[in-house]
Amino acid sequence: MAAKSKRTDSLDIDSATKLLEEHWQTVTKEAAARPDCDYVQDKAIRDSIHDSINHALVSYRFCLPIQLLGKMVNPALDCLRLQKSDPDDTTGWDARSFGRKVVATFNKRQENILGTSEDPYVGNPMRIPKMLRDDPSKKDVRGWNRLVELLSKVEQQADPLFTTALFRQVLLEMFRRQQSLKFSYPVPPRVSLELTLSISAKFLEERSGGDRAQALAGALFDAIGLHFGIFAQVNRASINASDEATGQAADLECLDKTGKLILAVEVKDRTITLADVEGTLHKSRQRQITEILFTGKGIRTDEQAALDDRISRAFTAGQNLYIFDFFDLARSVLAIGGESIRITFLKKVGEHLDTWNTQPSHRQAWQKLLQEL
Repeated sequence: MAAKSKRTDSLDIDSATKLLEEHWQTVTKEAAARPDCDYVQDKAIRDSIHDSINHALVSYRFCLPIQLLGKMVNPALDCLRLQKSDPDDTTGWDARSFGRKVVATFNKRQENILGTSEDPYVGNPMRIPKMLRDDPSKKDVRGWNRLVELLSKVEQQADPLFTTALFRQVLLEMFRRQQSLKFSYPVPPRVSLELTLSISAKFLEERSGGDRAQALAGALFDAIGLHFGIFAQVNRASINASDEATGQAADLECLDKTGKLILAVEVKDRTITLADVEGTLHKSRQRQITEILFTGKGIRTDEQAALDDRISRAFTAGQNLYIFDFFDLARSVLAIGGESIRITFLKKVGEHLDTWNTQPSHRQAWQKLLQEL
């Protein structure tokens, strides 16, 4: 039996999939480093892209990613075309099949940014030979014209650099839309202590500027409060904001039922240093905080003696300071609390990732780890 073709008309599906992924990785990396970045200077074009990617109709949301990607894979194609009329037609192409095989598949991997459709051009609106202005059959003619105008600019300019900039701006709007979505986190009905700790350790393997560590620590202290009743509420600050800016005493504030701060928690995704401790003790003394806990990846070996001495002097001065390797603390807590607290912890990690608008790549990583349980 002959091998199935990986081509849709004059488009190579594998090449298109690879190209889409490469541009997505570039855009998301740059957007994470510079949230205010843009690839198109013209604000009117940027606004049109934003409105199209966030349109109420699914086919409109998928239109620019499909049509522009097809143009990038094969510049000879007309990005306003949706169908191929005959074998000798050199500018027409099967946009529906291309969208289903490449863009819809990618969209599913990215938590369905554009919607859950696996065949976005299946409906009548996109089953036409070519996109034209003022099509009276469309529910939203104004939104339709917006798409036609953007794609017409691509054809008029016939400039690969312009097409690429437009495509990246489309991916940027998709990324921004993705950031506002809540992910699904499939927590199993039961999970062992070792598996819980194992996926948590894997989650921390990739650097995140503290985002992942704070999600895990926040979830752990949420679980402690819920299951042991030691405190009634855990407040958390944004990872990028200073304590002075937020008014918080530390990364996490554990409060009792009256709202009194009973424990301040500093979260590090690295080893804890003497400088970290000195800064927190000074800050806590000014706010009359007596119970302070550090959690991180242990402490620097060459500072062990100095840290022990500093903790002793802090105790004499009226401050109790505790330093825990995160996994030593988590192992004890999640063992004592049993399966129920482990389920709570896993669920709370997902809640923290969504609530604090953590970069989608980190949320996807946690989702994937849970799916593997």
